[in-house]
Amino acid sequence: MADLRFGCRLDHVPGFQADAVLGDTIFEVLKEPRDGRRLRAAILNIARAANAEWVKHAVLVLDKSRITKARLQEEWNGAQSVFRPELFDRLAIAVRDEAGWDGIPSAPDPSRQAVIEQILNHEGPWTVTHARGSANASQDILRLLVHQWLLGKGPATIKWLMQTSGYSYPTVAKGVDQLGFYLKRDRGGVELKQFPRDEWVRLLAVSDAARQTIRFTDRSGQPRSPGSLMRRLRQLRRTDIAVGGIWGAAHYHPDLDLVGNPRLDLSLHSRKANADYGFVQRLDPGLEQTTSRDEAATLVIHLVRTRESLFEASDEGPPWADPVECLLDLHEARLEAQARDFLRSFTATRAAALTRGQGQ
Repeated sequence: MADLRFGCRLDHVPGFQADAVLGDTIFEVLKEPRDGRRLRAAILNIARAANAEWVKHAVLVLDKSRITKARLQEEWNGAQSVFRPELFDRLAIAVRDEAGWDGIPSAPDPSRQAVIEQILNHEGPWTVTHARGSANASQDILRLLVHQWLLGKGPATIKWLMQTSGYSYPTVAKGVDQLGFYLKRDRGGVELKQFPRDEWVRLLAVSDAARQTIRFTDRSGQPRSPGSLMRRLRQLRRTDIAVGGIWGAAHYHPDLDLVGNPRLDLSLHSRKANADYGFVQRLDPGLEQTTSRDEAATLVIHLVRTRESLFEASDEGPPWADPVECLLDLHEARLEAQARDFLRSFTATRAAALTRGQGQ
């Protein structure tokens, strides 16, 4: 019997690494998927991996999926219309959740379930959430350097980037190198020469998945106001939950016109494989999770997976999310005008500080 191998690079798909391979079967793990875009990308990747003569089966494993069976079937049918029949016949989706096993075109048999359990129990990128892959590392390094640039903190050392992000030296160095055009270096470290607009646009395109955004809505017709949710949040006295969005942006720049949508954005700092959202029920028992971007959200939670959160402490209640999280929140809420004003406010502050420094 073939041995189960982990983290296998496939020669026929440059840059792709299968999570596990057993004989002629490839396995790819998607941890806690919540949105169709991430699922579609995963199906495309597993199909590319299956496009080799030696591959007979390619299994996409959804662990603790938050995607409905109807949406899953819809994405599957969409893939079927695109791929060649001989390639599509090699593909399968296995779903493991609290209810047990399910899948498309059918649930995995007991022998395959045992193999998948072994894969999920292995210490891989789906269990070590702060090392979720080079793409996530690059995004985290970008966010840290933008944070330093917005606040005018000067060069960041590689050691600080490692300690704050939780990534190893090679991973941090690679993330820094990818920003080479925007960086200036000296013996003290690296810093952005300007706001990295191209890289920022790329980050916005994957922000939901990168931050594992979860939205909650109230379908009772009597949603609590963000102010009410804030008062309950203060009572929890949690330092791992920070306030972002419009409220956080207003904290950093009170003069900005940030009147906007009636929702509360929170950043949850958690490096656990399974973040605990139980506190939502204490904020409002009537809130229900929604996967639709078109449904009005009352509460939106974004995960912060880096080792250090960069939250700013508050004397009056929960901490404030850092400015980068607040800026991402404004974009995610489709408050583009407010996001531009928020960014300009930091740019103006930086320019004024530089002018004062040159005059001294």
